[in-house]
Amino acid sequence: MAGRSAERGPGRYLYWSERRVRAVAEEIGLSLERGWQWSFTLSLPMTQFQIGERTRSQSRLRTSQRLLRRLGPLAAAAFDGPPPVSYAQGVGHVEFAEFVGSYATNKAVLCHIRTRCHEGRTVDIVLFGSAEHVEGFRPGDAIDDGWVSSAAPAIEELLRSRGTENTWQWDDDQSRAVEALKIAVRQGEQHGGAHDGRPWTRGYTLGHDRQAQWCAEVYADVVLDDSRWANDLAVDLGLNDVHRIVIGAPLWIRALRTDTLVRYQGGTNSRLRRLLGRRRSAVPLNYQPLPAGRTD
Repeated sequence: MAGRSAERGPGRYLYWSERRVRAVAEEIGLSLERGWQWSFTLSLPMTQFQIGERTRSQSRLRTSQRLLRRLGPLAAAAFDGPPPVSYAQGVGHVEFAEFVGSYATNKAVLCHIRTRCHEGRTVDIVLFGSAEHVEGFRPGDAIDDGWVSSAAPAIEELLRSRGTENTWQWDDDQSRAVEALKIAVRQGEQHGGAHDGRPWTRGYTLGHDRQAQWCAEVYADVVLDDSRWANDLAVDLGLNDVHRIVIGAPLWIRALRTDTLVRYQGGTNSRLRRLLGRRRSAVPLNYQPLPAGRTD
C-alpha cells in the first residue's frame, strides 16, 4: 500500500479524472463539496473574526488522500485475496500509450503496470482512460502506425459496461483479459521489428514514469488458468509469468518525483523516431531500464 512517503514531496499528476474521482466519492458517501470555513480579517484599528461559506480549495493531493482513506481495504494493493477487487492502488513503474479502438482512435490512453502479489506471482494491471486527462505528454510523442488489435471493440464494450457485457468472440473473462494485455504490450508493433524491451520503437507508445502512485476503478479481475495460457503467452508475448490480469479505469496517476517521467519521443518527430528506433543505439531521453527481476 502507498505509504506516507508517497503523500509527500512535490509530485506531479500525470493523469487526473475529476469526473471519475467525484463519481467514486459519491458512491462511497464522501462529500467533496463546499463547507463552512473560518476566515480571518484584519481591520484597523481593531481585529475582527468572521465566519462564512465559501468554496473550499482542495488540492488534488488532499482529495486523493481523503478518497483513499474512505476506500480503505476496498482499494486493493497486495492482490493476495481472490478476485474480483473493486478498486486498486499502488506505487511503481507505469507505462503510457495511446489506445486505438473503433471510435476512440488517438483519443484514449492506456496504462500498463506490472506488480507482484506477496507470493511473488505477477499481476498485470491494464487501465484505459481519456487522453484529455493526461498531462506530461504532447501531440507527436507517439508513432501513429503499427499493429492494432481486432479485440479493441470488445475492450471498449467492457469499459462502457463496466465489465457487465461481453458480446464478442472473446466470450469468457480470461480470453478477453488476455486480449487487453496483448494490447498493452504489443499494440504498435512493426512487422519484423525487434521490440522486446524497447517499447519506444512501437507505435502509439508515449513514455513511462519510474515511480508513480496510482489508483483505479476495476471492471474486470481475472486469475488465469496456467494450463490454458502459459504456452500461448510465452510464445505470443514473451511473458511466461502472467498470472492475474486486472482491467479498469484510472482515477489518478501521480509522479512522486519530478525527474522520473520519460517521454519516448525525446524531442524528435515521429518519422525520425521510428528510424532511430530500429537502431540498437536508440534510447529515449533519460531512459533508465529497471534492474533484472524488478517490476517497480
